[in-house]
Amino acid sequence: MKKQIATVASACMLLAGMLQAEVVVSAGRVPTAAEDVSSSVTSISASDLERLQVTALPEALQMVPGVHVIRNGGLGQRESVFVRGASSDDVLVLVDGIEINDPSGGGRPAHLSMLDVADIERVEVLRGAQSAIYGSDALGGVINIITKRGEGPAKVTLSAEAGSFESYRGAASVQGSTGMVSYAFTATHVESDGISAANERDGNTEEDGYERTGLSGRIGITPLENLAFDLVARYSESRADYDAGAGEGGDSENNEADTERMFLGGSAKLSLLDSQWQQRLSASVATHARDYTSDWGASWFDSELVKVGWQHDFYHEDVNVLSAGVEVEDESAETDGFGEEDSEIKSLYLQDQLRLGDAVLIGGLRLDDHDTFGDEVTSRIGLSYALKDVGARLKTTYGTGFKAPSLYQLYAPAGMFGPVGNEDLSPETSTAWDAGIEQSLSDGRAKIGITYFSSDYEDLIDFDGGYVNKDEAEMQGVEVTAQVKVCDHVDVAATYTYTDAKDGEGNALIRRPRNRASADIRCQWTEDVSVNLTCIYVGSREDSFYSSTMFSSVDEELPGHVVVNLAASWDVSDTVTLFGRIENLLDKDYEQIAGYGTPGLSGYGGIRVTL
Repeated sequence: MKKQIATVASACMLLAGMLQAEVVVSAGRVPTAAEDVSSSVTSISASDLERLQVTALPEALQMVPGVHVIRNGGLGQRESVFVRGASSDDVLVLVDGIEINDPSGGGRPAHLSMLDVADIERVEVLRGAQSAIYGSDALGGVINIITKRGEGPAKVTLSAEAGSFESYRGAASVQGSTGMVSYAFTATHVESDGISAANERDGNTEEDGYERTGLSGRIGITPLENLAFDLVARYSESRADYDAGAGEGGDSENNEADTERMFLGGSAKLSLLDSQWQQRLSASVATHARDYTSDWGASWFDSELVKVGWQHDFYHEDVNVLSAGVEVEDESAETDGFGEEDSEIKSLYLQDQLRLGDAVLIGGLRLDDHDTFGDEVTSRIGLSYALKDVGARLKTTYGTGFKAPSLYQLYAPAGMFGPVGNEDLSPETSTAWDAGIEQSLSDGRAKIGITYFSSDYEDLIDFDGGYVNKDEAEMQGVEVTAQVKVCDHVDVAATYTYTDAKDGEGNALIRRPRNRASADIRCQWTEDVSVNLTCIYVGSREDSFYSSTMFSSVDEELPGHVVVNLAASWDVSDTVTLFGRIENLLDKDYEQIAGYGTPGLSGYGGIRVTL
């Protein structure tokens, strides 16, 4: 009996400590105090999203070290997220445990512009190879999105904003809990006349508008103290105009992309043996439907991804957590160019997290059995060590990754210049490691961190007239972070990332800047008024685009640029907040992608009411 009481007491102390400190879930599939995580992970909270006044997730990711975000034009255009040089194709994206990568996409990327931030509680950006935890698609990293849960009395939040380019955004949510049931429901709508996706300075004047509507819901049911159910549903539909190409002559008045996505998920959590044995049974389905019309004709892409998983976590006081699980993933895709194709992956994984004094050691193995490419074994090991006497923490990780070719890469129909799909493709693989130190200064008023990272990729899949395996790529660099509390009213956070990304022949990979930096200055002007200034610097980088007038690829070096944004909010009362922001405050003319435009100086304002 005494032993059981001690075990429960230890578990309660551990939980209480984690509730006071920042907790990270993505780094090891189990809640872990941020100070014990060996991987490089950055968390973005709901309050961060609110004060930055971002309306879609890609905008918030620009402030994360090691992450570079680009977009083919204005709002609603296709975006790419590079994590430590790895492309969007190699980054797994989860929403409440549901994978949202699109099986019908060229490299199975996730389309983050579809995610409004209104119902997001936290975003965790995990950098480096994570296949030992998450399997295929986590070759370069993981973006884990956790939505809001209902808690307490019913609360209704309404917000509306309007601004440049005839842009409007509205959001409504209701959340709360009663008895054993919690609930949170959100509806959003965005529309904008936009800018020309192909750069206006090349003579393109036709505006490419955008419209998106989203619905989401989350219900939690706790019939017993040790049993909980969680149900999640998310739906979005959008329409976006897009241009025929980049550069001169890129305009097109007839190009339109219509997208519909639905994500459904459910889980059951059971706690046994005084919480020493916890298990989670989960299932999800994600569907994607994309339709394109243009002067060249029409095309469509449909896909479905079904996942079932069962994870067991065994806790031994606050010393050890052993996790083991099984997953089955089945995906299918069908386009106007090929009939329905599918693939299946069955997986087993094992992970152990062990505390030894001031050190936390984590190791994991995963076996993925792909029905086409056979078995793949990936591994991961990490160490976090606290030097409490000097307020420092050392951390290092090593991991391997793999990514199976997408269904589109395997079976895409031949184009006018020859084969596109390639059934002889091999899976991509990676080996990555990093090491860093974090140092607290001035009694915790300042913190600095520096991390070196290195990744080697083999058999990378690229499009060269058709899909082929490239020999290799090497990516290495340094991430630097700093946080300073200047005074009681002013906080400053800054990042700098150096990335050297090259192919097997030593050529720089396109669209990856060597140098990138950001600064985030928050000022609590008065008790009710706050001001936020952000500055993003992107260095020069190589690029290439297809010219619709020259009918060939054009290589170009894009110059560096600086973008400054200003946001402010005023709590008029306990229930009403006025907010506004100015984007591209210095009205810089720049390109994220060669030949594609970006918005100039623009302003937005709105109101939020909580009842």
